[in-house]
Amino acid sequence: MTGEFPRDGSSAPERIPWEARGELGLARAFARTFALSVRRPNHFYALLPRDASPWPAIAYGLVFEMIVTLASFAYDRTLGAEELGGALATIEPQLEAVYPGATALLERLHEASSVGSLVFAPASYLLELAVTAGVTWIGLRLVGALRTSFGTLVRLFAYASWIRVLGLIGISSDLVFMGLGALASLGFAAYTWLVVVKRSQGIDTQRAVYASLAGSLVAVVAGAIVIVPPAVALVVWAIAKMQVPEIPR
Repeated sequence: MTGEFPRDGSSAPERIPWEARGELGLARAFARTFALSVRRPNHFYALLPRDASPWPAIAYGLVFEMIVTLASFAYDRTLGAEELGGALATIEPQLEAVYPGATALLERLHEASSVGSLVFAPASYLLELAVTAGVTWIGLRLVGALRTSFGTLVRLFAYASWIRVLGLIGISSDLVFMGLGALASLGFAAYTWLVVVKRSQGIDTQRAVYASLAGSLVAVVAGAIVIVPPAVALVVWAIAKMQVPEIPR
């Protein structure tokens, strides 16, 4: 991957604004990085990251993750809790007949999930970033299109984390808004991933798609090996705990 050169004719490759935060200041560097990655993604993702460590880029992306997490947490603690209570009230007799205490358990799980999402947001963000970069690295390696290091991919996907804010469209429990939010997030995520891979590796769309398919296949197989056995065990345990009401004759 080669860095882009400035339009003023100077010989020094253009830098990602966030990596010039020492000269620009944090706020200005953040705003310029965000604007450039959104307005000119094909140009931005061809720039060569020059920070010695990936952590500054990860910190940049974490800002967007926390914005979404805090908004979701506020919604869950207010409107979300009311909506859950209303939904459970309509089926409470049936739930209690199958599993006594199910309504209270679901409410506690909802609250714990909300708090857990907030507390573990940085860890889940790091994990998702590592998995995305890892799957991409494997896919590119399998199709012979890898031109950069794993660390460079981590940096670039961290800079692409702004697309997470699109998830706020589906923060409501309304099915229409949830669907719109999911479609917007998935669409922009797929497009951004394609741009990152093409521009950073200097490859065409066809090879990028092949890399995506190869990496996804590896991820699916690995995920099935890791997730399926404990998931089956959990389902079996839940079924064993259920109390099926007797049907009067």
